[in-house]
Amino acid sequence: MQEHAYNELLPRGEPDFPLELYHISEGHARFVMPYHWHMEYELVRVLSGKITIWLDGVKYHLEPGELLWIAGGVLHSGQPEKDCVYQCVVFDLNLPRNACGQWSKHLRELAAGTLFLLPKPPKTDTTLSFLADLLFSRGGGKEKGDRLAAFGALCGLFGYMIEQGFYTADLPEKESGQKNIRLLKSLFAFVEAHYAEPLTLDLLAREAGMSPKYFCRFFRDMTQHTPMEYLNLRRISHACDLLAQGNCSVTEAAFACGFNDLSYFIRAFRRSQGLTPKQYALKQTAKQE
Repeated sequence: MQEHAYNELLPRGEPDFPLELYHISEGHARFVMPYHWHMEYELVRVLSGKITIWLDGVKYHLEPGELLWIAGGVLHSGQPEKDCVYQCVVFDLNLPRNACGQWSKHLRELAAGTLFLLPKPPKTDTTLSFLADLLFSRGGGKEKGDRLAAFGALCGLFGYMIEQGFYTADLPEKESGQKNIRLLKSLFAFVEAHYAEPLTLDLLAREAGMSPKYFCRFFRDMTQHTPMEYLNLRRISHACDLLAQGNCSVTEAAFACGFNDLSYFIRAFRRSQGLTPKQYALKQTAKQE
C-alpha cells in the first residue's frame, strides 16, 4: 500500500489572511468531526455540551469553555454529544510566523515540530479565556479592525502559552504507534478515493494487510468505529455536500456516494445528522435564501 494520507486540503480564509472560523452545531455537515489531518494549526473551543476528540489516538474530553490545540499533521476526529456547540479556528502557522520575522524562535520551533503546545490548557486561566474570546469573536469578521484584533489575539495566545510553560519539547512517540497512524492515514486516503464504489470489509482488510477479524479490532481500537461505520460516515459527509448544493435528489445523492439501498441511506443519514436527507436539504436551501 502506498504511503499517502487523507489530507484535508481546503482554502482557509483569504490569501493575505489564511484563517478560517467554523461554528458547528447539530445539523452541520461536519458536526461529527471525521478523521482527517491538515498541515494548518487548529484551536477548538466548546460553547455548550460536550465533545470527545482524538489526537493521534489520544482521547480528550472537552466541556464548555475548554480549549484544545491541534498541531499541524496530527490525525484527529471528534464525537460531540447531541446538544454540543463548538467552534474551530484553522489557520496557517505562517500567518503569525511571517509577521513576527526571525525573532520568533518559538514559532519556528512549532513549525519544525521541535516544540509542541500542550493540547489542553487549563480551563480556569482567565487570560487564555479572554484571548480565545477575542480570537473567536473577531476571527470571522469583515469589519474594520476585526482582522487586526484576531491577529493580535492569535499572537497573544501563542505568547501566553509559551510564557506560562504550556508547552513541551518532548512528546515521546512509540514507533509502533506511529506506524499505526501512518497506516490509518493511508486507509483513510483509500476510502476517500473509493467511497462511491462497492467496498467490503474483506477488501479493506486486504488493503491494510490484515485478516478481517484482526483488522476490525485494530480499526475500532484506533478510531472508535468499525470499518463499515467509518465508511458510512464518509459517504454521508459527501452526501451532505451534494444535498447542500441543491442540484441533486436524495436518491441521486445516495447512489453517487456508494449507497445502493435508499431506505438504508435514509436511516443511516438520520442517525448521523439527526435529520432525514430531505430535511437536511431543505434546511440548507433555507440558509442560502
